[in-house]
Amino acid sequence: MCDSPISSSLTWRSLFSLAPEQEICSICSSQFEKIEGPVCSICGRPRESNEKCADCAARESKTEKRFLLRQNRSVYLYNDAMKDSLARFKFRGDAKIIQAFERDFAAGFKAAYPSNTHTLIPIPLSGERLAERGFNQSELLASLLGMPVIFPLIRLNNEKQSKKSKTERLSAEKKFSAAENSAEGMNVILIDDIYTTGATLHQAAEVLLTAGKASSVSSFTLIRS
Repeated sequence: MCDSPISSSLTWRSLFSLAPEQEICSICSSQFEKIEGPVCSICGRPRESNEKCADCAARESKTEKRFLLRQNRSVYLYNDAMKDSLARFKFRGDAKIIQAFERDFAAGFKAAYPSNTHTLIPIPLSGERLAERGFNQSELLASLLGMPVIFPLIRLNNEKQSKKSKTERLSAEKKFSAAENSAEGMNVILIDDIYTTGATLHQAAEVLLTAGKASSVSSFTLIRS
């Protein structure tokens, strides 16, 4: 991230390659804030207790609970350092930067979802956005977890979510479709880079639960805004 040399102490573990190579220096890693302590039981927003936050309570009052995400969990807060890194990753095409987050992302996922009975579904990009960027950041994140990945979701629009206001995101038209029974009986975990309002992830969950016939849908993201 900063192009400075990394000097690691030699241990038996590193000598026999039992630990992955360090990809980020301590100065850069210290700028990222991990989510620790109590969070909203649904969306994973940091709180003083594990009670449901006001946004999640409002969403449940407007939608049948069985058509919503079971829960979301995230690794980092969206601070200035993460904002710069995400822009470099997504919008300037530096896909290699994902390796800086591999350890924390994999460890956070295992802590949130210790069972091995899940199937991962990355949030898809539109064809236009994929051609523009050259990779799907959600697929790269999913590849770090070493679990089964399927791709039943189809993106229906090309609008950049980062350009929308919170109100526009929450009221956006349908974003996804999925083939009938394409996730039948599966306990799905959606993978994405950032949870902001949750609109994208909840819409994906509804499609997978209705058309896809998934048993349950949760999500895991690198960042919680």
